[in-house]
Amino acid sequence: MYEPDAIEIPNAGEAPGSRRDSARSIKVGATKAVATKLTVPPGMEARFAAWQAEFTRVVSAAHDFVSLEIIPAFSGSSEWQIIQRFRSPEALTRWIEDEARTALLADLSALDGDGKTSRVDEAAPDYHSTTTVTEVITTIVKAGQEEAFRRWAERIQQVQARFPGYMGTLVQAPLSSDVPYWTTLVRFEGPAFLDAWLQSAERKAILAEATPQVSTWQSHRMSNPFAGWFANEQRIAPPPAWKQTCLVLLVLFPVVMLEIRFLSPLLNGLPLAVSTFIGNAISVSLVSWPLMAVAILGLGWWLRPDPQKRWRTEVLGMTALAALYAVELFVFSRFM
Repeated sequence: MYEPDAIEIPNAGEAPGSRRDSARSIKVGATKAVATKLTVPPGMEARFAAWQAEFTRVVSAAHDFVSLEIIPAFSGSSEWQIIQRFRSPEALTRWIEDEARTALLADLSALDGDGKTSRVDEAAPDYHSTTTVTEVITTIVKAGQEEAFRRWAERIQQVQARFPGYMGTLVQAPLSSDVPYWTTLVRFEGPAFLDAWLQSAERKAILAEATPQVSTWQSHRMSNPFAGWFANEQRIAPPPAWKQTCLVLLVLFPVVMLEIRFLSPLLNGLPLAVSTFIGNAISVSLVSWPLMAVAILGLGWWLRPDPQKRWRTEVLGMTALAALYAVELFVFSRFM
């Protein structure tokens, strides 16, 4: 989904309109992120740190900016990547062509005094896109079958990489006796693309081949917006999103109402943005801890009902939730 071509950035002495000016020639395509790879000359670490601060300030003010990552290859390395992400390819193009960015990169080239700082721009994978979806697969391989498993994993990778919407794979070997399984993350552009792959005849046929090599195989999707509140240590399915939303509303509504009644008068003299930020910070903190924990403890029987009593539990849970909503509405309507 991105152009892999690396385009060299001109040295500080080259004119912005020259042929080698990557701000004009980089192949952005459909990507929303660009990775600037560079080498920091020895002895320039302090000046590079100051340059990072200025670059962060400028890029964060750019229109439709999403995120910035400044990453060394390893601790103490002179090789760095600066990954700049935007909401759209058009926004990224505007940033690449921005005169402020061109000037900052020229300053970077001048760090060592001779303009020889090595620097390359290339389109970056959209790992953090909010539209992508990832399937997490954990596999415990029978002793002595590791090579057979690797050959099988090679076959499934060859097939899934050709499916529409494929956005990459991460494979991690077992880390220790406490983490004895292989972990595979398969990323697709959206749920429909991932579902098409998971339900495909090709995948089912390849999975059937793995039976002699695999002793335990589990899979789950990373698409839960409230994952931090609804823990999943046993890799069981999280509660449906609509139930999670109902619970968040249950605990958030009274917090907001109490803030309107008691906190807002205290913040009247502050700018709207500041008072809103303070109120939101308090709300999020209270909802995350302890209110959600209390709500999950009290309604856990409804969030994950016993399959044998599912319909009865669902009706009782919805009735209890409606009653709690009614109590909240009555209390705050009557006394506020």
